[in-house]
Amino acid sequence: MSLAALVMMMVAQGSGEPLPSKSDIPNDFSTVICPTEAAAREMMATYYGVQPAPRNHTIDTGLFFKGLAATGCMQNSPDAKSTITIQQVLHRRTLTLAPGRETYLVYRGVNASGARVVGIVDETGNAKHPRTDFERWLAEFVPDGVLNHDPATMGKLYLCSAVDGARAAVRAIPAKGSEATRNAAFAKARTANACREAAAGRYKITARYENRTISCGFECEDVWNALAATDPRGRAVALIFDGSHF
Repeated sequence: MSLAALVMMMVAQGSGEPLPSKSDIPNDFSTVICPTEAAAREMMATYYGVQPAPRNHTIDTGLFFKGLAATGCMQNSPDAKSTITIQQVLHRRTLTLAPGRETYLVYRGVNASGARVVGIVDETGNAKHPRTDFERWLAEFVPDGVLNHDPATMGKLYLCSAVDGARAAVRAIPAKGSEATRNAAFAKARTANACREAAAGRYKITARYENRTISCGFECEDVWNALAATDPRGRAVALIFDGSHF
């Protein structure tokens, strides 16, 4: 990196505060927008607190809302209706909650409309917040990205010889027909593509492809998903996983 580029990066970050690992704040993740930097600093320093034990697992919401009224900061600002890009970190503060530590930061940024904003965001939560369809699916069905499969207590999970085989087996499920007809087609396709019931173990999901739904009665359905993963030994594998809520 050239000296000029290094200087520009240091200026952009301001006072040596590094940018977060995720410098975008999606519009579906909460951020507080403040009228000035001073208001944001006061809000975070004075009005971000932790409820006393045994309720120390959450932010002190009463104190938080008092802070919004006192500082003029807003939790649902129109300026946060689109993705905000963090351009400069002004200050950080870490709070210790029962489940662990959370870091909040005061930032300067710009939204998709080009409006410049000063705000506060949960850096820890924003880094974990899903941004793609795949990440949103993982957050709903496999929250830590690892499927800890136990055949004795869980539904069926199929292991295929290749991702193309898993995808072909799922695609082979007819769009229409009776439950028995669709399950028979699925079973035949699994056999043809060398898919078998998976052994117990931890499978890290790396990609999701086709999915098909087979109704199994009133408020009952199987939602079969073709997945790429790594097995407990770190080898690339293909899975067919039932992501049904029912």
